[in-house]
Amino acid sequence: MADTYTHKDLAGLCGVSETTIKSYRRKFPGFIPVLTRGKPIRFRSEAGEVCLKIRDCFAKGLSVNETHKVLKEHFKEEPSARQRRAPAAAPADAPAQSAAPAGVSAEYLEKFFTTAGQMMQGMAGLATAQAKAEQRLRKVESALEKLLEIEAENKALFARLLDRPAGGAAASPVEPAPAPEPAAEPEPEPRPEPRMRARRIVNVRGPEGDVASYALERDAPPAGERPSDDFLNTPIVIHNDQGEFLGVPGRLPLAGFVSILLNEADEIAARWIRQGEAWVFSMAAPGGETHALHFVSTTTPRGNLVVLLKQLDINGAPTSPQFLQEFFRQVKDKA
Repeated sequence: MADTYTHKDLAGLCGVSETTIKSYRRKFPGFIPVLTRGKPIRFRSEAGEVCLKIRDCFAKGLSVNETHKVLKEHFKEEPSARQRRAPAAAPADAPAQSAAPAGVSAEYLEKFFTTAGQMMQGMAGLATAQAKAEQRLRKVESALEKLLEIEAENKALFARLLDRPAGGAAASPVEPAPAPEPAAEPEPEPRPEPRMRARRIVNVRGPEGDVASYALERDAPPAGERPSDDFLNTPIVIHNDQGEFLGVPGRLPLAGFVSILLNEADEIAARWIRQGEAWVFSMAAPGGETHALHFVSTTTPRGNLVVLLKQLDINGAPTSPQFLQEFFRQVKDKA
């Protein structure tokens, strides 16, 4: 046992509430000696044994008077407390006995009201916790509403960014951005002059040892028809294996694509040929090898106007779709 106890210590020792310990003091003041009356009130060491005995008596169903007799047999009661209890016990017991129904002891009623008070305190605590939970729920709902607003703004911003040119982004199975309004279109790129002449230098030595140089040139055939500037300035795309449109970074127009082809080849003869709905760009190398690229005007599922590289013929024979995609990729990397 400890040297001194507080109400809380006695309640913990007996396994009851502090209110129950205080009721023990009111019923049996002479058996629970007070050591100090400061805050908190402290009791002597024998108060722990007294409270345990009172708890055991009430647990057996003994009344207050019967419990008082048991305490007198085991503990010493202070005389002053005995005198105070005599006049106070009668009025306290009389209403309890008169108010208690038949077969219900005063101790049972006290436990009942104590339990009811604890339940009321628990309900009050539950109501307070519920109010705090509602406040937290309102804060969470407010935060969710803000997140939804931010998400909607981000989606709108992302949609606007998708409608703009991708700049230096790599080609991906994404539709090209919508064509700009006519007033905002950039100036058409200057159409490069194709190298249409084959030139050869021949040195001729004369009888007396002098040398003369001659340049042999083959004039290009007269220029025929060519696509319109609108067709040449339309972004170029290609189909992948899934039928999706693959564009070129920066929305490269057809004229820029053709310019890359001409810059990469020396001494070729190039011309445009109209075949039905398609324009064919034909290139002939000095060795006799020919390339024919077939271009058609089409629209993407989103309604954007593009020029599709539909077919590539080498020496008059169509190449496979995989070869066409690899050819397109090599030209794209040089853009």
